[in-house]
Amino acid sequence: MQIVTLTTDWGLKDWYVGQVKGVLYSRINDVNVVDITHQIPKFDIRMAAIVVQNACFTYPKGTIHIIDINTFEGDSKSFIVVKYNDQFFICTDNGLPSMIFKGLDVEITDMTNYVADSNYYTYAVLDFFVKIADVLSQTHSLENLGNKKNDFAVRKEPFTNAQRGNSIECQIIYIDDYGNAYLNIKDKEFLDILNNRKFEIFIDVGATITSFSTSYADKSIAGQPLMTVSSMCNLELAVRGDNFSRLFGKKVGDKITINIKD
Repeated sequence: MQIVTLTTDWGLKDWYVGQVKGVLYSRINDVNVVDITHQIPKFDIRMAAIVVQNACFTYPKGTIHIIDINTFEGDSKSFIVVKYNDQFFICTDNGLPSMIFKGLDVEITDMTNYVADSNYYTYAVLDFFVKIADVLSQTHSLENLGNKKNDFAVRKEPFTNAQRGNSIECQIIYIDDYGNAYLNIKDKEFLDILNNRKFEIFIDVGATITSFSTSYADKSIAGQPLMTVSSMCNLELAVRGDNFSRLFGKKVGDKITINIKD
């Protein structure tokens, strides 16, 4: 069975998801189309990078991933396929793949040997990406798709944290449906910097975090925030049985300072 995943900012109101799935099922024999998400905020490539890294990398070898966020319609030269860990990622060279695959060993090719199924470029996934997915399902190879590329044409940086003296300046990079806030620092990096010292995170008046929680059950006081580790190994701010983001008015991009005490 060929697995094809879809990650988009289309939403679920319109017919786009159903239309693309119909074409994929029509073109590729024995295919399983998996929705990663269609709820990426419109044109938000940084959010898309986080989702793809944490969802798509877990799939088996040979999986084909179609990613449509902020596609440059009408410029087929910006469409690429990235091969990583024997999986294939069909996307646009708009900065998104440079964030997804930062520091990883990849192969890149464009798709210049193929043309879209229509002369219109308002819907590249339907007119072009599904055709490439069909080709890849048969060949599982980048050969003959187009020209190999040594690097991405557009590079953009993901959310970054900075260590300044005895503090770490972090950002909230993702908020899940429970209102839990994910920071742009991994647990190992944090523990290495901490080096067995104490820390303090001021969230709001009467809401300060000074300990590391291994589960949501570590805090029994209603409305009090805790810090734990998410499934993506990033530090996570949460409130047991409640919504951290709503309670403390936090959103993606907000700064969080971790003060380290010697």
